[in-house]
Amino acid sequence: MARQETILTVFVASPSDVDEERNRLEEVIRELNTAWSRELGVRLDLVRWETHAYPSFGEDAQAVINDQIPDDFDIFVGLMWYRFGTPTGRAGSGTIEEFQRAKARHEADANDVQLMIYFKDAPAPIAPSKLDHEQIANVSKFRNGLGDEGGLYWSFQSIGDFEKLIRLHLTRQVQVWRSKNAVKSKVPTVEPVVPAEESVDDEDEVGFIDLMEQFEDEFATVTEITERIAAATGEIGEKMSVRTAEAQDFSAGPDAKNRKAAKRLIANAASDMDQYVHRMKSELPLFSQHLNDGMAALTKAAAMSLEFDVDNEALEQAKENLEGIRTFRETMATVEGQISEFKQSVASFPRMTTVLNRSKRAMVNVIGQLEDELRGAQVMAREAEASYDSIVGSD
Repeated sequence: MARQETILTVFVASPSDVDEERNRLEEVIRELNTAWSRELGVRLDLVRWETHAYPSFGEDAQAVINDQIPDDFDIFVGLMWYRFGTPTGRAGSGTIEEFQRAKARHEADANDVQLMIYFKDAPAPIAPSKLDHEQIANVSKFRNGLGDEGGLYWSFQSIGDFEKLIRLHLTRQVQVWRSKNAVKSKVPTVEPVVPAEESVDDEDEVGFIDLMEQFEDEFATVTEITERIAAATGEIGEKMSVRTAEAQDFSAGPDAKNRKAAKRLIANAASDMDQYVHRMKSELPLFSQHLNDGMAALTKAAAMSLEFDVDNEALEQAKENLEGIRTFRETMATVEGQISEFKQSVASFPRMTTVLNRSKRAMVNVIGQLEDELRGAQVMAREAEASYDSIVGSD
């Protein structure tokens, strides 16, 4: 039976170095449409020059794209990494020109188009000597200038992080759109023909409650790992205090000039550090895996929960899990503070021998990785929390 849908158009602009993210955006939108189009009557239509432009001539290639792609899209997604793009004669690059055109619409009417800008914060996959440093400088200048223009951007490190962020942010865009309870006249309503590949077998489709249970299980595991990390950090901190006291006693004792004895003492401290590094290297992959799996389930559940009414039992489950997300984020913040404080004390440890210096360097590096993981967990949890806040109408 025919049904009606409201189309919200998403336009993606980027240089060529983030093609993987562009393709992943298409996959996320296809997944969201599978859930939303039938239950909500909302469909996202992704517009990208590769699929919506065709060969032609104009002032330049970007001018051809401008003429062929309508500029009445509802959501603008900008992506950048280490490439800025090629100047068009009207702007520093095609991506920047597309951003400026969208921003002009937003300034004329803030409800006309929503802008979401993302920067990939990861090492470039090419040798430093082959990087175009002018391009990198232009990206940095553009990113730094967004704040002056009233813009808020998001950074991500991996394709998995981008997928979770964009799913959450698109969900929130639809939440805002639905909350207005009015369809703008420029948004078309159509009777769609659903491709066969988008049909989903209800018996095999993972449900909202299944996803929330997965989230609970994965985050319980992440919390256990975090507690082990905190305990191990506390233990190594105590050992470092003991080793420091031993060194002070040694320096004041009769063997203070015995270098071999001093090196044995220092080697014990280095061994303690090495054991901690080894333990963290085994914990980090587990932390990352379970965090990613939990966040993936949570973001998918957030998108799916738009289908439910406020008094629905499944939505009540979402309210309970909102508190779980908040507790998880607060735990990550507490442990990150402990880790960061400990890293400072390790970094200030005297460079006394080659063995100790090597162990100290490895320890500082692994603590830095822990910090990155904990901060990333907080970012994802904060975004999920905001999304669920909107869903359940929490204060």
